[in-house]
Amino acid sequence: MPVWKYGNNNLTKEDAARSLEAVKSACFGCETHGNDCPISKTASEIRSMMETEV
Repeated sequence: MPVWKYGNNNLTKEDAARSLEAVKSACFGCETHGNDCPISKTASEIRSMMETEV
């Protein structure tokens, strides 16, 4: 199960996928994404968490 490092929560992959979709739906659709975009950064962290086998 993936672990959300900020809360040390064990999540199912389905929970993580739902969270990723929610974060992506909050995107403002900027023409360029920078590393300082908190929405993009959070989505990337969730994707990485989902790929990690624990």
